[in-house]
Amino acid sequence: MLNTGRQGGFSVVEMLVSLIAGLVVVAGAISLFTSVMVSGNTTLMLSRLNQDVQSITDIMVRDIQRAGYHPSAAAELALGTPPSGASSPKYVFSTVADLHTSSGATEPDCIRIKYWDPDPPSGTGAVVRVYSYDKAGKELKVTTDYNEPTTVALNTLCGTGNKLVSEKEVLIDSLSFALASGASATGMRAIDLAISASHATRPALSMSLQRQIKLRNDGY
Repeated sequence: MLNTGRQGGFSVVEMLVSLIAGLVVVAGAISLFTSVMVSGNTTLMLSRLNQDVQSITDIMVRDIQRAGYHPSAAAELALGTPPSGASSPKYVFSTVADLHTSSGATEPDCIRIKYWDPDPPSGTGAVVRVYSYDKAGKELKVTTDYNEPTTVALNTLCGTGNKLVSEKEVLIDSLSFALASGASATGMRAIDLAISASHATRPALSMSLQRQIKLRNDGY
């Protein structure tokens, strides 16, 4: 005998409620997945920015630490007054001649380093390198000369040269060099370097770094 009673099942309302509940769960899962992806991408971008700025700073620190080096500098410095024709005084770092403050800047943003390289790639020992900040392009630039240091004014060299940072994603927001607190122009001991950078497509991702660099010599 056939059962002619009503068959059990979902009503239209129950189906709609189930469908909405399912959509809410799926939307939550998608939102969570998106958040994780965005967070991971942000962390990766910030990590790369940090690595780039650290590398830039390390390059400048190594150069500044070598400022003033010359194989005969120690002997000539011991004399008090270097002999006539001595080459080593040309490499000594000077806060007057080797630091420059660009127009509109509050602190020096250009530095010149001179040292003698015992094993240079150029075949000569002299190295004169200028690091400077291009505010308009938010770039850090560098020039290198392998000729013996001259009295060329630093302001003519600042802002010239090649980009030190090749990555287009990195913008240098500021760069400054300053004599360390307590030092003097004739007896300097260290230079304070400060740099800040941000990501080109996400300016909110930024970082700042400060380093104090001890100089090789104190000048004449």
